[in-house]
Amino acid sequence: MVIQYLAVILIAGLVVLLTPLLDGVERKFVRAKIQSRVGPPVLQTYYDLVKLIKKELLIPSTASELFLLAPPISLITNLIAISILPYTLSSILNFEGDLILLIYLIVFSSTISLLGGSASGNPFAEVSSSRELSLILASELFLGISIAAIALRHSSLSLYNISTNLVLLPSMLFACISLLYYAFIKSARTPYDIAEAEPEIASGYMLEYSGPLLAFLILSNLIRRFLVSSLFVLVAFGPIVSTVTSLVSVEVFKYAVNTFLTISLSASVYLLLGMISAIHGRYRVKHAIESVRKYTLIPLLALILAMAGF
Repeated sequence: MVIQYLAVILIAGLVVLLTPLLDGVERKFVRAKIQSRVGPPVLQTYYDLVKLIKKELLIPSTASELFLLAPPISLITNLIAISILPYTLSSILNFEGDLILLIYLIVFSSTISLLGGSASGNPFAEVSSSRELSLILASELFLGISIAAIALRHSSLSLYNISTNLVLLPSMLFACISLLYYAFIKSARTPYDIAEAEPEIASGYMLEYSGPLLAFLILSNLIRRFLVSSLFVLVAFGPIVSTVTSLVSVEVFKYAVNTFLTISLSASVYLLLGMISAIHGRYRVKHAIESVRKYTLIPLLALILAMAGF
């Protein structure tokens, strides 16, 4: 029991340390190569975070208490979400309905960040928050339909059950495609970076943040990108990974292999989405929201097929 709890803590720490490295790899070897640039050092994101933590914290005179509370709350929420995801075969922190809790935590972490930015009193931050909230309303409906199809086919809302039971049906294929697209939207990369569109609104809701609070927000956003990538991996490849790790006889090694494969696949999806973003043009706000509504046909098809037994 103690070992399983320690494993959850170690995995959370590993994800926190890994996400800035993935961001550096994406910037250096994905975006820079595609755009024919040299790119920053791989460890640049670590340098930026450390530098921000050491810098003085400046608070706007118009800011409310929510401005100060939002970044650490967002970061802590994402850390809790990491603990819920079954990176190992252990189901110690999982329960029926934890998938709904995970979605709630992901949405809450992004929403509280937006509210904190708008609490600065800066008009650019308020415009940015309204843009992102519009995108959240469109994308969460998209996600909700996908989750309904998955839950119907698995007869469960448990992440552990979904990630260990293989269901080879057309409805699951379309549901997994929907989750991958949702991960792309939630990663806030181009073309869905409308809340942080620097050419238009100067970094959006993070405009007034500085020092440690800005570091917390950046790290929280990076962790959220990894979370949604992991959610797709656990649903789409989790059953295959659990089948492979079942061949390992030693229990401790079984957990280690499962964790390694899941995190490696999540990192691969993370970088794949970065590559797609690098070759994609920017959207206007209207086009971004309309694209989400248009592609809602994919999870709807998944739900219809699931209800029909396919």
